[in-house]
Amino acid sequence: MASAPDAVELAAASLSAACSLLSLASRAAVASLDALIERDRRDTPLPERVVLVLDDEEIGRDSMAALLCDCNAEVLTAATPAEARAIIRAKRPAVVVADYYLRDTTSIALLRERPAYARAVIVTGAVHTDALASIALGVRADLRDRPITHEAQRELVALVTSYLPPEIA
Repeated sequence: MASAPDAVELAAASLSAACSLLSLASRAAVASLDALIERDRRDTPLPERVVLVLDDEEIGRDSMAALLCDCNAEVLTAATPAEARAIIRAKRPAVVVADYYLRDTTSIALLRERPAYARAVIVTGAVHTDALASIALGVRADLRDRPITHEAQRELVALVTSYLPPEIA
């Protein structure tokens, strides 16, 4: 039978070995995580300083695009979800501002499938209901009324601008 000092020494040695193994495992896990993060950075395209406006009504599309020019970004427009998808693939917009109600559909399917880097704002003239707010939350989008007042316009421009990547000097 080992004496008490021998048992303590053995326990300390075992604890030291366990700590060394844990330290090695932690460093390996961190290195693996760093490699994954680096791969994601390399493989995930960054958004451009572009805003995409989706609205099936020309006057709504044009007035929203004119308003959002104050964001100091390229503003592109689409009349249909298909046009919007093509622009998203080609231009990688940082923000998609979409009218909720479109002819024969809504903008929700497009917003659900947008790339993770693209923020979304749903604009609508419809009365906000809990259901509409839940839908917006479900697609990770902000919900705003059509910007009718000057204050609402300023708020929308500020929100969209806050979602844009920084300008490169």
